[in-house]
Amino acid sequence: MSLEINLAKYFTFKRFYNSIKVVFSFILSKLIRKPIVWGMPISYSIEPTNLCNLKCPECPSGLGTLTRPLGLLRFDEFKGWIDQLKLTGFYVQLFFQGEPFINKHLPEMIKYAQQNNIYISISTNGHFINESNMDLILDNAPDKLIYSVDGLDEETYKNYRVGGTFRQVNDGLRILINRKNERGLKKPYVEFQFIVMKQNEHQLDDVLSYGKNVGVDKIVFKSMQISSFENAIKFLPSNTKYNRYIVENGSYKIKNKMKNHCFALWRTSVITWDGKVVPCCFDKDAEYNLGVLNGRSFQQMWKSGQYQNFRQRVLDSRKSINICTNCTEGLKINILEIEQ
Repeated sequence: MSLEINLAKYFTFKRFYNSIKVVFSFILSKLIRKPIVWGMPISYSIEPTNLCNLKCPECPSGLGTLTRPLGLLRFDEFKGWIDQLKLTGFYVQLFFQGEPFINKHLPEMIKYAQQNNIYISISTNGHFINESNMDLILDNAPDKLIYSVDGLDEETYKNYRVGGTFRQVNDGLRILINRKNERGLKKPYVEFQFIVMKQNEHQLDDVLSYGKNVGVDKIVFKSMQISSFENAIKFLPSNTKYNRYIVENGSYKIKNKMKNHCFALWRTSVITWDGKVVPCCFDKDAEYNLGVLNGRSFQQMWKSGQYQNFRQRVLDSRKSINICTNCTEGLKINILEIEQ
């Protein structure tokens, strides 16, 4: 079995000390109901692009409902951000909205981050992984590649992944695994992600067989996020194990209890392709823009009055913030790991 992440490899003294400060300042903040922030983020989500080739019905990128500008992150901007975060941060999700491989500078970004001993995770729909670019991808492989496929045949796949084909993503995945093995490479750690919905829940057992046959490192069955009652009726599975919502009386709400705290606001931050800093991955349209980097110090922004005011709002009444009402903080998502 491949090792997903060896934390000891990434923990310098400064990173370890920073992590301790993050944890204890969060605990103290919960106790006194005031935001105390001693450390810097442990992890980040950085958006290479918010453009996408698919039109998935619950994705604002694919649907074109994002009101913020569309574009591509420049490598020099990314390099500057990594230089700021590398002393204390060690984990970067190089995705947010959009398909990361649309950005042609993605290999450079991965390589630069890894040169600074930063673990890189990427989530892809697989349509930009093929025979012609396979060696380029493997030469600059992320530490973890989340490969999102929500159906094992064309009909099931296209129910949600509108504009894509199962044949293309299946071919790309098999070529990736085979070439990785041929070259004796350890990276990327391949996580096969399957969002469980009404249209594909009959394939769960088949997914396990498929993953073992292809040779992925882990399979993740993920519960689906929805944004409307209509889509709740259309997509949510009958298997309540993979349903994060209660749907009744013409409305829906998330199962987990809303608590007035959120560790994400102490341990991580999200940076959009154009430098907007937003509190978490549920703020897909950067509605709660806490500032724009554009040459500014992230550390100053992280501890600014604007960021602290948002943390205070969460500590006072998290349910009053609309992006929090659909958040899975504290809700377990089912994961099955396949050993090779």
